[in-house]
Amino acid sequence: MRRLTMYSLIGLFGLSSTALQAQDFTCGNQEAQISCAEGACEIETDSFTPMGLSRRGEILEICAYSGCANGPITSRIASEGVELLQARVAWVKHQQDDADRDWELLSVIHDAGEKVAQMRWGGFSNVMTCPVVEPTP
Repeated sequence: MRRLTMYSLIGLFGLSSTALQAQDFTCGNQEAQISCAEGACEIETDSFTPMGLSRRGEILEICAYSGCANGPITSRIASEGVELLQARVAWVKHQQDDADRDWELLSVIHDAGEKVAQMRWGGFSNVMTCPVVEPTP
């Protein structure tokens, strides 16, 4: 009976890991920038620098102004084409060890079917569009 249970678990794990393969995406907030703190949000639609959000395998990256922060996905929940992803990200600095980086939480809700995302990071809560980008040959 123990072997049957172990093989059943291995089979279920194999099926679920295949069904939950990572889907890469690239998104941006072209319409507005939303910053939130202490229970209030400000929406800027005229003068702001758009952010970029991307997923490459198990890495999330957020780019703002003159730099990018990235880190491994630490939490993932998926249901009906919508994923909730969380990663501990830190600004990318040349020749800096991971232990020396200042890590922050990046939370993302990504809807692949609608090609949109909602992100929360560093005081920002932006709605983003995620157009289909053809891979370069």
